Amino acid sequence: MSTSKAIVIALAAFLMTPVTTAAADWEFKLAPYMWFAGLEGDVATIPGVPSAPIKVSPSQAIEDTNAALMLMFEARTGRHGLLMDLIYTDVRSKEEVFPNLGISLRSVSKSTLLSGAYQHRAIDNDAGSLDLMGGLRYWEVDSFLAFTGPMQISGRNKEDWVDPFVGLKGHYRLGNSKFYTSYGAVLGGFDAGSKLFYDLNLNFGYQWNDAIGTVLGYRLFDVDYDHKGFVWDVRQDGFLLGLSWSF
Repeated sequence: MSTSKAIVIALAAFLMTPVTTAAADWEFKLAPYMWFAGLEGDVATIPGVPSAPIKVSPSQAIEDTNAALMLMFEARTGRHGLLMDLIYTDVRSKEEVFPNLGISLRSVSKSTLLSGAYQHRAIDNDAGSLDLMGGLRYWEVDSFLAFTGPMQISGRNKEDWVDPFVGLKGHYRLGNSKFYTSYGAVLGGFDAGSKLFYDLNLNFGYQWNDAIGTVLGYRLFDVDYDHKGFVWDVRQDGFLLGLSWSF
């Protein structure tokens, strides 16, 4: 078993273990969401071949995404909370990289991101809340590149790594209405796995009742990973649409 997978298993076990105080009440939130994200950056999977540019716009992502799964889970008691965020995407594209030479690039990028974090509620009042958090993010990237035309080269590589991260997230109610805004900002990597990554989101939501809410937002993340010829220096961004269920 790889070190990265062992860390992920330990992290999952920690997040499923009640860190409770006596008579503390737990609150839970489950939030599936759809993220219509584009993909842009440089990827290298073929030994000895320089990294190749990949660009899939958010509008193209709807057509090029073969499969996607996004799910967020939160558990909270008092000022203490646990967060898990899962993202899986399978994006496939084909584009001409050197049209004059008749060379095109076909790419398949499958990525899995599993984040787990401890959250501490620093601010909690009638206007909203602010959480500080720290945790780990597991990445698994399965990338395939194939050059077609006069030059026929293809290659596939699969990498996984774990990054530490720190961040914050806020939630603010808009007056006495059921509308609210929320945001999140995460910074991680620090050469532990990737050189650096950041993850930002800004959302506008409506709370229908105590249990059900909907949200429309925008999310962007950028990661720079380079290890033994495997390069994953990409940015993904786009609008998201989500549903939250509190219980």
